[in-house]
Amino acid sequence: MNFIRSIVNDEELILDEDVEKFVEELELLENIDELDEDALDRVLQRVRNRELAFYRFIVGAENLMMTSKFLELAKNGKSIPSSMVKAYLPAIELLDDIVQAGPGYIQLLKTLQKRAKKSK
Repeated sequence: MNFIRSIVNDEELILDEDVEKFVEELELLENIDELDEDALDRVLQRVRNRELAFYRFIVGAENLMMTSKFLELAKNGKSIPSSMVKAYLPAIELLDDIVQAGPGYIQLLKTLQKRAKKSK
């Protein structure tokens, strides 16, 4: 479905090969042979950056920084400016499409979430 939507909207296609290459490049960035006292902080920051980079597949590269701030404010229970909501809108629309599709798709999403939590 995203393939067709990308073609119709003249958007960039994200292929499985692109995802695999991206993940491999991220894994190359993690060199844990030389540890010092700040190593854990750097590793945690890389993990956060890696997770945020995956948002690129949902919200687009141009919205990554605003999405990061959106998530930070939302997790802290603070009000979110409209510009950040607009940046996160593709993720909201994705969820809305699933809800509009009906209870079967909602259950599939919940199942997918459980699988994702187990894979962490």
